[in-house]
Amino acid sequence: MFQQLMKQVQELTIDTEERLKGVINLVFEKAIDEPNFSVAYANMCRCLTMLKVPMADKPGAWVNFRKLLLNRCQKEFEKDKAEDIFNEKRQKEIDASSNEEKSRLQAELKETKDMARRRSIGNIKFIGELFKLKMLTEAIMHDCVVKLLKNHDQESLECLCRLLTTIGKDLDFEKAKPRMDQYFNQMEKIVKERKTSSRIRFMLQDVIDLRQKNWVARRVEQGPKTIEQIHKDAQIEEQQQQLKVHQQLLSKQEKRRPAAVRPSEEAWNVVPVGKSSRTIDPSKFPKITKPATDDKIQLGPGSGLGSWVKGSSGGVKTIESDAPRASVNRFSVLQQAASPAVESEPRRTLPSRSSIGREKNDKPAQPVISRGSSSKELLDDREEERPKVLEIVQQSTSTCEEKNIEVDKSSPMELVKPDLPPSGDSPKSAFSEDEMEKKSKSIIDEFLHITDYKEAVQCVEELNSLSLLHVFVRVGVESTLERSQITREHMGQLFYQLVQSGKLPKEEFFKGFLELLELAEDMAIDIPHIWLYLGELVTPMLQESGISMRELFTEFSKPLLPVERAGVLLSEVLHLLCKQMSHKKVGALWKETELNWKDFLPEGEDVQNFISEKKLEFTVSDASSPTEALSKQELSAEELNKWLEKLIIEDKASNEQIFDWVEANLDESQIGSSTFLRALMTTVCRSAITGEGPPSRVDANIIQQRLRLLLKYLNSDTERELQALYALQALIVKLDQPPNLLRMFFDTLYDEDVISEDAFYKWESSKDPAEQNGKGVALKSVTAFFTWLREAEEESEDN
Repeated sequence: MFQQLMKQVQELTIDTEERLKGVINLVFEKAIDEPNFSVAYANMCRCLTMLKVPMADKPGAWVNFRKLLLNRCQKEFEKDKAEDIFNEKRQKEIDASSNEEKSRLQAELKETKDMARRRSIGNIKFIGELFKLKMLTEAIMHDCVVKLLKNHDQESLECLCRLLTTIGKDLDFEKAKPRMDQYFNQMEKIVKERKTSSRIRFMLQDVIDLRQKNWVARRVEQGPKTIEQIHKDAQIEEQQQQLKVHQQLLSKQEKRRPAAVRPSEEAWNVVPVGKSSRTIDPSKFPKITKPATDDKIQLGPGSGLGSWVKGSSGGVKTIESDAPRASVNRFSVLQQAASPAVESEPRRTLPSRSSIGREKNDKPAQPVISRGSSSKELLDDREEERPKVLEIVQQSTSTCEEKNIEVDKSSPMELVKPDLPPSGDSPKSAFSEDEMEKKSKSIIDEFLHITDYKEAVQCVEELNSLSLLHVFVRVGVESTLERSQITREHMGQLFYQLVQSGKLPKEEFFKGFLELLELAEDMAIDIPHIWLYLGELVTPMLQESGISMRELFTEFSKPLLPVERAGVLLSEVLHLLCKQMSHKKVGALWKETELNWKDFLPEGEDVQNFISEKKLEFTVSDASSPTEALSKQELSAEELNKWLEKLIIEDKASNEQIFDWVEANLDESQIGSSTFLRALMTTVCRSAITGEGPPSRVDANIIQQRLRLLLKYLNSDTERELQALYALQALIVKLDQPPNLLRMFFDTLYDEDVISEDAFYKWESSKDPAEQNGKGVALKSVTAFFTWLREAEEESEDN
């Protein structure tokens, strides 16, 4: 096929430079747009290498296909830098555009970048295939590798991985080994620095591993297939599918008839009797009565499904017994307990088949199994008939049971209740540990994806297996231990809500951590910050209505005392608590437990040195913070702004330091006052503004850093949140209403759950005369925000 296509191309009239460039552009564009076919296009280029035409601007000079093709590849390879400059310019234009236009322009820019990335990767793949066909030199390839390695952007590194995967084996020979060693040393350094995305690091590591395995890939890369190959593969797949179906049918047949013996021409199959089967006394068969039935009944599916309901007698009338009829339920005798005499009798064999029954019928019976029937046909017939037969038998049985016929009390035979399975065989309300682990993983994965606490708690409740909830805790810890901080905090918060609501017993919570705590010392080799990570999972449990600090620390220290790491974990938990409240308050909580550091440290270790090393002085002294404390006096709004600006903007103090300052210098009434709340909100928002004038933007990362600070003092109180919005409005007015700045703040504060919907609506409808300065302009700038908020609320209600 390829030769036929090449013959058609070579027959084309390509006699001018313009036509030759046109052919090269067509081939090149197809090659980079369809990298899976780059091998075919490279082979095509090799066939056209010697094609040359006269140059248009230089009479007498000639230009060949190879030179123009290489120029085209080089131009595409060097185009990335120009595109980066253009994209930066576009980004600035997008930032200055309006909100309505911004989303459209941003989508267009993203599409442009994605297209450029695909073209770069396709070009690199094509260049590599050309080199393998000796159309490019090693020097050109080394230049490409060096240029890509110098640029540490993700696109360049991805192209580097594609190029080395394609040509690495051809470049890595003895003479070039020193240069290749330099390349791979640099790649290993990039992987270890972890400054790029995980996807790129994994790609680089895959190339490093590929070289270590002498460029032998684990999986052969599947290229495009011809029509003949596709048909051949489809035929093989169809044969395999047929073989698989046949094997499944045979396995099903063997399961149904595990000890089946090949039947003779006129004989019944011998059906094996299990250990639990009861011996049946044939003398009792006459006592089984049944309604009158049609004499003309055939045995087997050939005579219709109704014949199965009428028993195996083939429709022949039974001889009536003189014994009184106890029940018309044909199954009642079989349910009676066998007497010892009956059980001691030897098992009776069934008589061989005869033609008597068939001769008594008007129509010859159609045999169920014919000698010429295949096992597959037989199995298909049985599978078709089985559901219908079972349905009819069930209907017949239920009808007989509903008749409520009395049993003759004088009869020595008593109707025995059917044997019930032992309690161990009954369906278990709880799962096995493996099943519980699978279900727990499913619940946790979904929770971490959508972070819906209410739904997660409901899913755990529906497990209905309190005794195995330690498996859920263990899976939750293992799933989040090496992930992000926010993920661990969410998992810890879920544990807290489960314990608070009574869905997770404390014993199961401790048991779930036990196994991991016993291995934590060994895991610390691979996870150096494991004690901090465990603290982030545990700290939320110390909230109100959770687990007391004394109980939590006592239980968690039990598996850690033998490995001398109990004090380390406890110190991490206390420091995490200090991020949510002041050192003084955490110290007071520690003292309430009446615990002593000596009980959690190895024997002989100096307690004071440990406290000093871990900075735990607040647990043994009244000092709340190294920050100088002022005497508690009423501070004016101006003084509050001054102190908070110094702490937050100038000193960039941590949240713990700010907690300590507030605790030391303000009393409870001042902390809840609108003066303090406005000063705090103003300072935090001012610190989050980047740039001045029209390009001003909100740095969401700063808001996230101060999230604990805002949440602690706003305390989910609508009135406090309203004061915070008034302060933000005043700040925007003071800055001369920068465009879109208030909307950015509203989006960030809403996304981070700092301000509730009720507070936003209350601010929107507020007519307070003292807060009307700039209110009209502010409302107009956030009209789109409130429109979106209402639409989202309506959509949520509809759902």
